[in-house]
Amino acid sequence: MDESPQSRMTLRQALSGRWQIPLFLVSGAVFVLVLLQMRPGAEAPAPASFEERLRQLKVLSQENRYTEFYQQAELARLEAESEEQLGQVYALAAQARVKQLKQLNQFEIDLPERRSVEKNYRLIIQDYNEALKRGQPDPESEESRGVYHDVALAYWCLNEADDAIRILQRAIEASEAFEPILHRQLVQMYFLSRPENYLSLSMEHLERLMTQSESSTDDKAWAFLRKVEVLLGQGQEDQALALLERADQSLRDSRYGEELEFLRGRGLHQKGQTDQADEILRKLIEGTTDRGDIYAQIALELGRINYEQYRDLEAERFFQSVVETQMGKDWYAAGKWGLAESALLQQRYERAFGLYRETVDFLKRNPHNRALTLAEVQKSLSLWAQRLSLYKEYGLALSLLEIEQQIATEDDINAAHHYAQTLARRGMQLQEQLQQSGGGERIGEASAREDQWREQLHQQICSHFERAAEQYLRVAYLAAGDDELYEDCLWQGASCYDKAGNVNKTIETWHRFVSVREGESRWPRALFNLAQSYQSTGQFAEAIEYYKILQDKHPTSLAAFDGIVPLAHCYLALAPPEREKAEVLLRSVLQDPAINPPSSYFRDALFELGELYYESQNYAEAINRLTEAIDRYPQDRLIGKSMYLVGDSYRRSGLALDALLKELSQDPSTMVRRQRTTSQRESYLENARIYFDRAIDFYLKLPEDRRSRLDEMYMRHCWLYRGDCLYDLGRYEEAAKLYELAALRHQLTPTALSAFIQIVNCQLRLGNPGEARSANQRAIRQLQNMPDEALAEGPTKMTRQQWRAWFEGTERSNLW
Repeated sequence: MDESPQSRMTLRQALSGRWQIPLFLVSGAVFVLVLLQMRPGAEAPAPASFEERLRQLKVLSQENRYTEFYQQAELARLEAESEEQLGQVYALAAQARVKQLKQLNQFEIDLPERRSVEKNYRLIIQDYNEALKRGQPDPESEESRGVYHDVALAYWCLNEADDAIRILQRAIEASEAFEPILHRQLVQMYFLSRPENYLSLSMEHLERLMTQSESSTDDKAWAFLRKVEVLLGQGQEDQALALLERADQSLRDSRYGEELEFLRGRGLHQKGQTDQADEILRKLIEGTTDRGDIYAQIALELGRINYEQYRDLEAERFFQSVVETQMGKDWYAAGKWGLAESALLQQRYERAFGLYRETVDFLKRNPHNRALTLAEVQKSLSLWAQRLSLYKEYGLALSLLEIEQQIATEDDINAAHHYAQTLARRGMQLQEQLQQSGGGERIGEASAREDQWREQLHQQICSHFERAAEQYLRVAYLAAGDDELYEDCLWQGASCYDKAGNVNKTIETWHRFVSVREGESRWPRALFNLAQSYQSTGQFAEAIEYYKILQDKHPTSLAAFDGIVPLAHCYLALAPPEREKAEVLLRSVLQDPAINPPSSYFRDALFELGELYYESQNYAEAINRLTEAIDRYPQDRLIGKSMYLVGDSYRRSGLALDALLKELSQDPSTMVRRQRTTSQRESYLENARIYFDRAIDFYLKLPEDRRSRLDEMYMRHCWLYRGDCLYDLGRYEEAAKLYELAALRHQLTPTALSAFIQIVNCQLRLGNPGEARSANQRAIRQLQNMPDEALAEGPTKMTRQQWRAWFEGTERSNLW
């Protein structure tokens, strides 16, 4: 081994005799350096035989000359002529190593903080195993009892409790006589490691300790008190208290007297007689001068009593006294835990989180703790997280659950599920916070800070949902035997990936759900979600495939109805668009006798069909469908857009008649038809203006923070187009007023510049060149003051130079 408990040095220095350092023998010719007292300069004479070398090794070990011992042991190993001789060397090496560690207090059941490096204990186990394989001693002999005992303690020092207990039981079996020390140590291991049924297992050994003649008075007293602890651990408070009442006076007067009284207080506490327990324990702690184990247990019990009664400051005082007096001991961790829970009661969350972390770190280093287990800490973390979640404090709850994840086992399905749920809830909470923050107007530095804050919040939201999805899929893996939980977690995992914006993982998880859950009630909706995911990424052919599977296999499901309009969108998004399929699909909804107009499916199909006709330039049908939708659903959020589309359909229909009127004007015999067409054109443009007005009124009543960019675009078009309608009707004075309103509302924007162009045209038509020139000059001034951002965000692609050229060219013209 290359590292000693206390120092490092070279092999040459050790062999020179100038350093008081022993050598540990490792397998082969590897040496391990360990600090130990030895006589400097002493050299062992060369032995005459192998037996003489063994005797010399024993002398060196007895005199604590471990460096020389390991040098000679290595030589003896090389000189051994038989398996028996080699086994003897291994046995002596292991015994010397045990002796050395005991001298350093590094080979005990307790005092974990004093333990040596792991390799020393591994070497003890290895050397003893090599000795036993060679019959040194015979594994079945009584002599092997000591070997098994040492090996058990070596495993214990490595925190490998199961092996330690198994080997110590072997030592008890190998012992021909009843040895109280072995039974006491086994009970200690049970109490510290808490294996399954450890209380009943302990009781068997305690009964023997209390009844065997080989047990000393101290053994019996110790066993008596441990029996009380077992009864309390089993919830048999009445039996435990009755047993304590039967304790004789000699036990009460012994060094165990304080512990006996403490157990009585603890029993009363567990029984619910809190006031009586508190009185006994307070009196006991006042008379306790030694700040050892009993003091710590009394203080902890008083801390728990006060904590349960919500006397957090008093509880904190007791827990703090344990932490201050029990540094490094088992009780220290329990004190830290008590302080953590007290801090939570006081809503000192950051302090509580730090104390929990310290507690967990301590227990992970020293898992065999008599005062506290990781399972108890985990339960506490989980319960407090649930309590905080009830108050929607998901962020705080997550801090606790993240600590819990450090100690939860990989297959702890409840911990993983709770963690996943809380991550998702926190993600939704942050999402609501982002939505409620709105998109109010900000300028300059305030706007930049707002954007940065929103971006950071968005990243947090995505992170929470991403982690939630991973945890849900972990639970799904663990819940293979729980069909309902498996399905739900797979579903939630896909949904969380979707909310995180991880489209690839969303599609992958929905694919997984669809492939393994066909025939289940959620399968149609999963198909819909899978199709939606493909559609969101522009993979319209794949989306269509799954929408059609849904329509074919579950045509009457709600998911199938929900997929009709999205499927139509996909047909229209293909290159080239498949408008006929989309139209047939939407019309089938309106013609389905099972779907009534109040239904959302009818409504969505009607609006969508009207838009389809508009995009296909079938303005007559667009007007019919969209006006029907507006009349049927006056409160619908989409009617502002629909009013705009109806208005624009009328406008385009009216302007489309210009070519026909021009043609008719060449033939005097068509006067009647020309008049009808003119009247129809005027009607179209007037209706267009009316619907543009209605759309503007709708949008103005809508709160600004609820208007989307599309809403603003439609409203902007309405402001200009209603003026265009009057202009095309020759009502220039009225048109000029509407353009003025548009320019005023949209100052310092390209919309205002477009309005000024039309104002100039109106005034020229009215024979007002001065007014026209004034409007042109106002446009030039607005252009000069217009920020670059406004030009960049405008509906046209014209640059500042192009706008300037337009207005300056108009200024230089002879129009006025």
